[in-house]
Amino acid sequence: MSTKISSGLSLSSSYFMRNFYSENRNAAKKSGRSDYSKTELSYEDSRALTRAVKKITSVDFGSDKDEKDSDINDSARASIQAFVETYNNTMDTAKSSSDSNTSRYYRQLKKLTGKYADELEDIGISIESNGKLSINDELLKTADNSKARKLLSGDSDFAKKTLTIAKKMNSAIRDDLFSQISSKKLHINITL
Repeated sequence: MSTKISSGLSLSSSYFMRNFYSENRNAAKKSGRSDYSKTELSYEDSRALTRAVKKITSVDFGSDKDEKDSDINDSARASIQAFVETYNNTMDTAKSSSDSNTSRYYRQLKKLTGKYADELEDIGISIESNGKLSINDELLKTADNSKARKLLSGDSDFAKKTLTIAKKMNSAIRDDLFSQISSKKLHINITL
């Protein structure tokens, strides 16, 4: 599945955010996040990060053979921006988690992005001291497709490991949610 859009039409980062948080779109909005517990947000964020990684690996970052296709297009930039926002949401909620497994996956994500700091910088993404990512819009606009493709393709080590950690984190949070429901003997039917 590709994010290549006909010329003249590009998708916004909010479009991608709505898709990443498709099961619970209010969790994608800063204004809607206050209505959720930390555990609920952590679950939604890790699930959205899983979708974000899957999406970013399917983006069409052009071809090395097409010289006029060297810059990242608007839709690809929007998907990267939404990926970064979803990643940051996940890092925020995982950092404050009391669940040891979630905390472990938070540290793994932070370590992984640190390992790829130079490659991320090459496409305009820097790592802050708290483990969150920030985008330099000017660098992202002029970033080379081949560098983005090398870092974010489905074959890249960074994308594969980010996806694996996000899935494991989501599973750990889901188990924590079930544990909380069971320990309180709640009669809630949640479909995951």
